[in-house]
Amino acid sequence: MSPGALRGCELEIETPVEVGRAAGHHWFTTLHPFDSRHIVCAAAVADDRAQGRWPSVLYLSADSGRSWREALRLHYGPVSMPCGPRTRLLMPYEVWPSGPGQARHAQAQGYLLQLTDDSRLAAEEVPVKLGGFPRDLAPYNNDELCLLTNGNILPRQDGSLLTTVYGMYAGDTRYTLWAMSSRDQGRTWQYLAEVARWQDLPEAPEGPDESHSARLADGRLMCVYRVGSGNEHSYCASHSPDDGVTWSPPQALAGTWSVEPQLVCLEDGTLLLSGGRTGLFLWVCPEGDGRVWQPVNLGEHHNAALTDPALHFPAAFCAARGDAHASTSYTSMVSLGHGQVLLSYDRLGNGWSGAPGPLGPHDIAFSVRLRARRTP
Repeated sequence: MSPGALRGCELEIETPVEVGRAAGHHWFTTLHPFDSRHIVCAAAVADDRAQGRWPSVLYLSADSGRSWREALRLHYGPVSMPCGPRTRLLMPYEVWPSGPGQARHAQAQGYLLQLTDDSRLAAEEVPVKLGGFPRDLAPYNNDELCLLTNGNILPRQDGSLLTTVYGMYAGDTRYTLWAMSSRDQGRTWQYLAEVARWQDLPEAPEGPDESHSARLADGRLMCVYRVGSGNEHSYCASHSPDDGVTWSPPQALAGTWSVEPQLVCLEDGTLLLSGGRTGLFLWVCPEGDGRVWQPVNLGEHHNAALTDPALHFPAAFCAARGDAHASTSYTSMVSLGHGQVLLSYDRLGNGWSGAPGPLGPHDIAFSVRLRARRTP
């Protein structure tokens, strides 16, 4: 179905499908494609608090997100990258010092996910290291360092990889966002640059943190990031003309908000941005420059497409009003090629307290397929 007229873009959104559900917590979904058909959707099944290794359940689709089945349970990682045929490296989320007294070098266990010939998932733990920070990192939960993986992974022009991570330097009270590079398929990451500092955003309550990046049609990198929670806090963006070595000052993306942005640049240069809180939205920029974003209300689409009112979002949530936590508003979005995109999100039964609750007995993860193309 079409969400209505958009200037310069034709957009079709299919009916959402259920990925999985559970009582308690079943939220913060992330997508990890092996190819355009075989895709993993991971859902965290733990409280939203620092805890080292978060338990999660992984679902597998063999039909481009049209149906799902539970495949594996292991610790949560929000970011992954291909590193061989039918293999992905799933990055750890929280990290520890790489040795006694180390505050500039961190490590944790990730996973090598393997898609078997009979379309099953296997996993092997592997160490992942992140280091070279110019200052000591702040302490975090127990003996951890305040460094969290969250940004996606992109190839750089010299053959290395780029990702973004966030955390705090020792003595700081708000976040800094860093670019990291790897030359060994994501096993070891070295500090590359500061994308944005909390000092660059003096009015932002959090500083720059959760992020997602894309290579624009003109070759520049664009990194979009969270600075607060709520529709009064626009996403901000920085650009890099030199593959992540230097970044422009933060620029607010008017009309967009607020937690964990997801950014995709389609083959024709169209930009898609998803997120929200309150509410659940897709923003479209057919011009591909990130200046003007047209909103598409995914919460309203969800309610219109699903006939069972027990699965609907409340009206206040769809209208982005108040503290309507019917969803984390965390999305995940990946390109499947040829203008096709898969997006995931959650619908909560009892807000942050965990289902059951007034909105139902379960937290439920959904995915939805999109098709977009630029029009004259």
